[in-house]
Amino acid sequence: MGTTAKGHKRDAERKPVSFITRDMEEPRMRMWRVVKGAALSVAALGCMAPLASQAQQYSVWLVENSRFMNVPYGAFMPDRAFVPGSTSKFNNINTVDLPVNVGVIKGMVNGKLEVVLADCGWKQQDYLKMTGSAHWAPLPDQLKLLGISADQVTKIVAGHGHWDHAGSLSDFPNAKLYIQKKELEGIEWALNYPHPRISATNVSPGGCARTPGCGYPPKTLDEIYGKVLSGNAVIVDGEMEILPGIKIHPAHNAHTAGSQLLEVRTGGSVGTLVFGSDVYSSWQGIRDWMMANPQSSADTAQQFLAYEKCYKLTNNNMGNCIAAHEPASYTKDYPITSNSWVGINGSRMAEITLAPGESSKKK
Repeated sequence: MGTTAKGHKRDAERKPVSFITRDMEEPRMRMWRVVKGAALSVAALGCMAPLASQAQQYSVWLVENSRFMNVPYGAFMPDRAFVPGSTSKFNNINTVDLPVNVGVIKGMVNGKLEVVLADCGWKQQDYLKMTGSAHWAPLPDQLKLLGISADQVTKIVAGHGHWDHAGSLSDFPNAKLYIQKKELEGIEWALNYPHPRISATNVSPGGCARTPGCGYPPKTLDEIYGKVLSGNAVIVDGEMEILPGIKIHPAHNAHTAGSQLLEVRTGGSVGTLVFGSDVYSSWQGIRDWMMANPQSSADTAQQFLAYEKCYKLTNNNMGNCIAAHEPASYTKDYPITSNSWVGINGSRMAEITLAPGESSKKK
């Protein structure tokens, strides 16, 4: 989520936009040429032959890393704007709390443990404070409740690079980041744009209100480019199957320039899941065909096409579209997430499916 009514700070002190750690002094554009070179060398992997087909089963959980509190519904979904006195179910709710959901996929592949995260939440306490977020917990501690240690995470698929989705990358030293080439290009364009109101981020004077740079403040970029510049990232150009049954699909301009979806064929009775990050901000939006969480780089048509993609991949089982900020998460109103319990600091977790031999982690 780039911004909501809670997603900016009017009096924040401007910090220098940094694509890399602040003790480096290389100019941003010179750094970007390095990253573009890496993109050219790695992006060809997106055209690699599909991985060998095999019966593969995965365990899947959903973890609430934090929660945006009291967000005006209309700021999140314009067609759900509150109308005083309305009896319509679409316009009679004033504010909602929005979870920051992280997908956890675990399986043994050719005798090796693979743990894949769909997004990784955030940890920057000043960013959490400025958004009025609550129920935050360190993601590594939350994974421990699932019997997973931080060093066992092998892959992190960032649906996009916003602060609440790519803010904990450095907590997983052995994990390879998967991010779209278009996302890096979009970040570079937005933060180098000469007009300060277009390049504004959440910590700029006056904050940001869905500007192209909103959601990409400096500490988040340190997380992303820390992975990229250390050679611990795969820069994806389009589709890529990263494990048997787990495939990245581009959803460019459906939320940000380089948004992507993650298809997970679980091999179990639940079938295929599709993690949509902020392209699928709201499961109700997918169900009712309404736009959700629009950003400046978003194209409504592209968001609807991404919705259609989930319907196709799940054989019209739209209940298996996994949303990043669905207000009904962890309740019976969002059935795929209803097998849930309360974890650290009031955060919630849901067990979606278990591979053979995997014990339930529900408390």
